[in-house]
Amino acid sequence: MGPELQTINDSTVLNLGRFSSIMSMAVTMSAAMAHLMEMPAKMQYEPSLYVRLHRTLYPTFGKTAGRAEAVAVASTAALAWMEQRQRRSSRRLTLAAAGSLAAAHGIFWAIVQPANVEMMQWRLEAIPRDWANWRNRWEYGHAIRAGLVTAALAVLTWSVVRAPADPTA
Repeated sequence: MGPELQTINDSTVLNLGRFSSIMSMAVTMSAAMAHLMEMPAKMQYEPSLYVRLHRTLYPTFGKTAGRAEAVAVASTAALAWMEQRQRRSSRRLTLAAAGSLAAAHGIFWAIVQPANVEMMQWRLEAIPRDWANWRNRWEYGHAIRAGLVTAALAVLTWSVVRAPADPTA
């Protein structure tokens, strides 16, 4: 394969990586922002309503946005690796986006998911007195995630705008 064809293939692969990363990150961010925008109202709900809504509204989020988040983390990390290999100037921004996504993903597993597991065990007529601690953990964990995912999408988008597919950029 000649150098000209290799450059075309590298550019195509890079653009597919960018597209995959941006689109999966956008789906991830939409779910994160939905949680954030619901937060003020949900913080006012009585315990049984909060838990009932928690159980009925969010299973679809995990099935859709959870998968998109896994793709976003993997594709952005792969994109950062490709850009590092090619010594592209955008590699630091892409690496920052990947790091922000990884941090958001870590917060989900360390803070949000334990609250999900705990709240799923409660009977609606016997919600524990410390329920607000679990609610706060879940809500604020998602708020932090929304900030991290939004920052990741902003940084990645900036890296794409700043550095076109031209390997010298």
